[in-house]
Amino acid sequence: MDNHEAAAASNLFRLKLANEWKCKACCGREYYRSNEIVKWMLRRDTDEMTTNAGLLLTEAYQSLGSIHHPASWKISNEEDRCLIVLAILLELGYGQVTDVFQRYGIIDKKLPMTDIPNTELLEKDLERVGIQDTEAFWERFKERMWLYYPCPLDFGMRKTFLDPDRGRWIMPFFKRQRVNMKGGTAQVWEVAVQESLIPRKLAMAAGRSVYTDLEHGLCYVFALKTFTQESREIFEWEREAYLAVQAKGHRSGMVQFLGEYEIDETLEGGMVFHTWNILLEYGDEDLEEFFASPLNYPPNLNPETVQFWNSLANVAKALDAMHNLDLERENGRHDSYSGWHCDLKPDNILRVDGEFKLADFGFAKFKPKNPGRIPKQYITGGTETYGAPECDRARLDPSICVSQTIDTWSFGCVLSVSATWVVLGYQGVRAYHELRRIAIKKLRERQEKGANITAPAADDAFHNGVSVLPEVREWHDYLRKVLRVSDTITGRILDLVDDKMLLAESARPSKSEPLYDAIQRRLKDAQEDYDRLMEGGIILPVAESVKEALLSVENEESSPTNSQEPDMANSYIKESPSFSSQSFLAPLERRPGHQVKSSRIKKHQRIADVARGRVAHRQEALRAPNGTAAQAAQLSVTEEIRANEPDLTGRAPPMVYASQTRDIESSDSYGFNPRLASNGTSSTRSSPFAKTSRIPAEKEVLVTDPLGSHTLGLAQRNSVHPGYGDWPPGGVQREEPSLSVQIPAQGSIPMEASLMSPSGSQFSVDPSWPIYIEHQAQKSKEKGFKALLLPKKHDDYLKKFLSNRDIMFLVDNDATMSPLWERLTVVLETLVFKVGRLDKNGLDIAFTMGNEYNANGLSGKQLLAKFRQAKLEASVRPYHSHTQYPFHTNMVHTLTHIFDEYLLDTRRAKTLIILTDGHWGGTIDSSDVERSIAGLLKKPALMQKLEKRWFTIQFIACGNEVPDILTHLDDDIANKYSIPDVIDTEHVSGDVYKMILGSFVDQFDVAVPSPISPTSPSTSSHPGLLSPATGSPLVPSPVARQNSSRSSKRFWK
Repeated sequence: MDNHEAAAASNLFRLKLANEWKCKACCGREYYRSNEIVKWMLRRDTDEMTTNAGLLLTEAYQSLGSIHHPASWKISNEEDRCLIVLAILLELGYGQVTDVFQRYGIIDKKLPMTDIPNTELLEKDLERVGIQDTEAFWERFKERMWLYYPCPLDFGMRKTFLDPDRGRWIMPFFKRQRVNMKGGTAQVWEVAVQESLIPRKLAMAAGRSVYTDLEHGLCYVFALKTFTQESREIFEWEREAYLAVQAKGHRSGMVQFLGEYEIDETLEGGMVFHTWNILLEYGDEDLEEFFASPLNYPPNLNPETVQFWNSLANVAKALDAMHNLDLERENGRHDSYSGWHCDLKPDNILRVDGEFKLADFGFAKFKPKNPGRIPKQYITGGTETYGAPECDRARLDPSICVSQTIDTWSFGCVLSVSATWVVLGYQGVRAYHELRRIAIKKLRERQEKGANITAPAADDAFHNGVSVLPEVREWHDYLRKVLRVSDTITGRILDLVDDKMLLAESARPSKSEPLYDAIQRRLKDAQEDYDRLMEGGIILPVAESVKEALLSVENEESSPTNSQEPDMANSYIKESPSFSSQSFLAPLERRPGHQVKSSRIKKHQRIADVARGRVAHRQEALRAPNGTAAQAAQLSVTEEIRANEPDLTGRAPPMVYASQTRDIESSDSYGFNPRLASNGTSSTRSSPFAKTSRIPAEKEVLVTDPLGSHTLGLAQRNSVHPGYGDWPPGGVQREEPSLSVQIPAQGSIPMEASLMSPSGSQFSVDPSWPIYIEHQAQKSKEKGFKALLLPKKHDDYLKKFLSNRDIMFLVDNDATMSPLWERLTVVLETLVFKVGRLDKNGLDIAFTMGNEYNANGLSGKQLLAKFRQAKLEASVRPYHSHTQYPFHTNMVHTLTHIFDEYLLDTRRAKTLIILTDGHWGGTIDSSDVERSIAGLLKKPALMQKLEKRWFTIQFIACGNEVPDILTHLDDDIANKYSIPDVIDTEHVSGDVYKMILGSFVDQFDVAVPSPISPTSPSTSSHPGLLSPATGSPLVPSPVARQNSSRSSKRFWK
């Protein structure tokens, strides 16, 4: 071995240790990224036949003059690995005793140790290499040891890192800052961790909370709640609440619990603190901040308004799950609990990736259900402003217990404020707060004068101590009067609040319709009224030029365009410890003797520096598909905007606040979609610690099937708002975009009108293909031009094979698939229609590029909505491989991720249907794909089930030919790896049933993907049987794929 190579490796190790691998925690202490050190040591970077660890050993032992050199493999094997031990000893200058440490059991997996064993036995070995003061050596070793072992983070962690009085454990948070100085019972922090320290499961759970830090590279941001001894009981309540509700599976409407730990930690200033901590997914802003931010504009189109309310309904879903908690134990026994949140307010509703989620379970309570009795519980703490009247009395008298309807009241208050923001904006929210404050002030003044009345504890509560303030109902009536004609939902939300939620304790029903179902039912009613307004000509579509202008403004950058100053609006909301609604948009204070400059100075610069905001849900509303009779074969988006005509309906004119005037004058400030920048590139989340704005991407929120079809009577409140009752109102025509979020009847799947290519396109869907014939037959079953209904009965033939099998669709959204989205749409709609009701656990969908739209357990319509979102994003993404931003599929990475998830629970059979062209430019070695598949199938959890074809893969070749890689995987992998044949390939022009059953039903599993005859639903032939008279479908000539460079972007974690 070349001594120069060993010396060079030693020098490189020290250089990397001092720079590349060293990090600084927020507490000021340093730590090393040990996993990166181990990877480097196991690598071969030279022409030598040994690893970097072997080179380091050679250099260390040669300095001792020892003849014996331990082999690198002995300290590199997984069981007795000593690579971190070697690194510590090299730092101390004694790498030549690594084998001695290993012999005495001081190995990587046993570190860190608070006390090193066998030190007396080691003394002679240490003295042999010149270490005389062994006690000092051990102290130095232990001091360095902690730097190599920052606290490991993992999904679902429940760990203790105890080191009393010394606090040598280091949490690898390189940045940590308080969130809004909030947290009455705990401190809430925003923390960031480098990607290399985040294991895969935790990265998957964190979702889109990844951003690029200029110094540390790719990082993940989390929320951390820290509790001290005084609030330990609150910590235990909150932890148990998260675990209980998430165990039931209702996670969409609540902030995800990622783990918890107890630690003795040395923080800034050198003091050791003993704390209990909960790690949560990070929310960009809470509901109060969302309303107050000048970057957020209220929705004004009907689709935007509907999606806003449906997103907020997610919170109701989490609350319903908490109120009626049914947990299945390992022995099959079910335990039922009644729950209380007790602290529901805008502060505790977070905006996470464009969705509202319930958080902060610090005051939550659970008790076993007692059938036949109304659940009651004692409470401590909780919100006063949004609390029910009886909560004030319960906090003063510990003997008073309350029902679960206290949460109903609190959520009603939240909906009331939300309706105010939707109709009047944040200035209206401030006015509403002032209305309640004045009303309560008058109540207290009357009390002081001797009046026998009650008053609430909070200055801005929604009640008078017993029942709702009359001023609150008067405010709701005012909101109804100024609603837009197209807003047919907000009035219904106010009706729900007044009639079912903000009632005195005795009037609130103890058992009522779940809140989520109640909101969904009203969404359906609103949709029906809206459709009547459109059909009656009360609302008219607007010109394409208006739609184009709205979307153009919406896509502008959401930050000051010319100014080099920080985004003051955002930093004010997110960082100021003295945030107050009273000072928001406050007039400039004139100080005595201070001359204020004219506000007209530098007008152009100030206008140019206005932060670009966004209208809630505008992207989805204006881009979402909505098929009509004249557009059966071409996607169309119908928009609406209110006309500037005089109001002849007799309604009161809307109040215009200063903030609304500002919004109108700054109408170019709508915002941009952070998923994709204007050049089509995938955007990167900015650092959460920078002072630039971090705006979460808006997610399309599905309006799921309501449980009922109740419609408000036409006469009900018809004098207030014609949009949900009196129809048509006065015959006035107003322009509004048509609703692009359809609410189909229960059990239906909205079928999107396919994006048919121009006639003769090489990527079009041939009308002779079975998939096209089946697709058209499905569409023809619907009378009119709304979403298709699912068939009344199951497909009996498919039911025989799919009743106990899960179906997952994997869509290849590689750049080369961009011309094929038409085919993908037709194939996916058709297959989902046929299998949607047969998978009782719901359908799963994933994409090869990014995980934003991946989801499990979906209904058919929900899955198609996810697909459409991905398609919308892909429509503005460059796909030519010579562009600056190529997007290429790493199929090995994608499949490994899916396989790892499935191995966590293999109780049900599963078929993975992959829609692809087979051009996986991000896959370095295509043979890795087959090795990945074979590796899964040979896992012990699956080996015994493979003969039953427990896990199968069905490729659907969507390009103009079946690529060699898919033919190879279908024909050769079974024999090559001695595994059952569980892979099949079918071209998009082939048999529809084979696309579903080909991988596990023998009659379909042929060696070569064959053109099976089209079998339409009206044909009596058995599905899958080849008709001799049928020839091969015409397949367009293949298009040569351009050479491409591999993308450096990473999407899967």
